[in-house]
Amino acid sequence: MALAAIPLLLALIGQGMADRSKLDINGTDVAAPSLPVPSVSLPGHARVSLSILRSGDVITVNGDLPDISARTGLLDMLEGVYGSGVQMVDNLNIKPGVSAPDLVSLGSLFKAGISMPDFKFKIEGDTVTLIGTAASGAVKSAVEAAAKAAWPNLKLSNDILVVPDVTETTRAAPAPRPAGDCADLQADITAVMSTPVTFATNGRTLSTATQQRLSRVAEKVKGCPSAHLAVSGYTDNTGNDGINIPLSTGRAKAVAEFLVAHGVPAANVTSKGYGSADPVASNAKPDGRAQNRRVVITVS
Repeated sequence: MALAAIPLLLALIGQGMADRSKLDINGTDVAAPSLPVPSVSLPGHARVSLSILRSGDVITVNGDLPDISARTGLLDMLEGVYGSGVQMVDNLNIKPGVSAPDLVSLGSLFKAGISMPDFKFKIEGDTVTLIGTAASGAVKSAVEAAAKAAWPNLKLSNDILVVPDVTETTRAAPAPRPAGDCADLQADITAVMSTPVTFATNGRTLSTATQQRLSRVAEKVKGCPSAHLAVSGYTDNTGNDGINIPLSTGRAKAVAEFLVAHGVPAANVTSKGYGSADPVASNAKPDGRAQNRRVVITVS
């Protein structure tokens, strides 16, 4: 009998020891505490939202930066690439905690695309987007190579348009600015277009006042047969891309078609719509939205 009782006694002792893990100091049943598991953040590419658009001598910068130092460094880098004569439109937001851009990589990218008067760079999430007009396939390839070297792990969308009738010699060594009125063609067009292009509501029909201004633009451009025009259309942020991209595309095309109809060679004009991208003012107020609804003509 004593030998038979030994296994039972050992089982009871083991059960008692297990039950003690559920007792507090007062003998009350409680759940055994779970140990905290430390949270570990693995290194990687933080989400970044940044766009930089060149339109002639105007550089528009949109996006988020972590601090004033990063903002100053970015603007100084762009001025170093394009010179102190450029006009900076600063739409940057300071948001502590976001990643600062790699200024060395950005500098290499914009130096590769320095001959493009309408170069646009955008990085959002895991995608880098390149847009603009290049003088040759070599320029387009150089910009793409710089982007791939800087962000090898991100997706790349290269939407750069190559203008086929610009020679390699012109690309390698830009010709001196033409004398007379052509030397100031971009400034003249910018002055004429200082009043916003207007259309019928939600349409692409040019207003009478806009047609009069575009007629003046056409007269100036006809005197400069080597000039190429890139017409870019933009909207405010009302609506979505499904509406804004076709609308801005149609309006840019309407301006381009008007210029061609008034004597500008069709081969010298391209057009594209960008929707609500790259605002030049805040969309929070009506006057800001009005400024963002625009058509820009860039001379190259």
